[in-house]
Amino acid sequence: MLKALLGWYEKNKRQLPWRQTHDPYSIMVSEFMLVQTTVATVEKRYESFLEKFPSLKSLARAPLWKVQKAWSGLGYYSRAVNLWKACQEINRLGRFPSNPEELKTLPGFGPYLARAVASIAFNVAAPVMDTNVRRVLLRIFGADDPGLSEALMSQSKSSPSKFNQAFMELGALVCKSKKPQCFSCPVRSSCATQGIHP
Repeated sequence: MLKALLGWYEKNKRQLPWRQTHDPYSIMVSEFMLVQTTVATVEKRYESFLEKFPSLKSLARAPLWKVQKAWSGLGYYSRAVNLWKACQEINRLGRFPSNPEELKTLPGFGPYLARAVASIAFNVAAPVMDTNVRRVLLRIFGADDPGLSEALMSQSKSSPSKFNQAFMELGALVCKSKKPQCFSCPVRSSCATQGIHP
């Protein structure tokens, strides 16, 4: 099942700008933007935001009002404030934390965000559990137990970054909450529910 999913991801993943980098700052910016915002909206704003603030230090040293102005149109402005504060804290540390537990101590970082940044930027074995991943696990296995995701990642020969993004991408493109595209699902033969809504 994992081999089929990961193979599908390599062939079908969206070529999103934040997938073209391993820079933890750029990945952190994308993850903050994607919270409660559509991918299409973030695609329009991500690169222009990084043009204004190309590095963590540039954002940390910027006045908050400039960061908020650049964030305009993305909504939920508390995310911009937390991103700015997190960059200031990382700048003070003098290094970018790679451990999810340490990342969770930064402003705006909850369990999902900490695990996403750790796994995607640093390839740390930290399975994420967002809405898409929970739905995929619930449909395929009949359960969304975080321990299941941990076990699957430990069995996978793929990188944690690819593993997490494959599950998220399947939920976003195929295993949708409404009208799942079961006919094009790479793991349909292993699915316990065959697209039945959990």
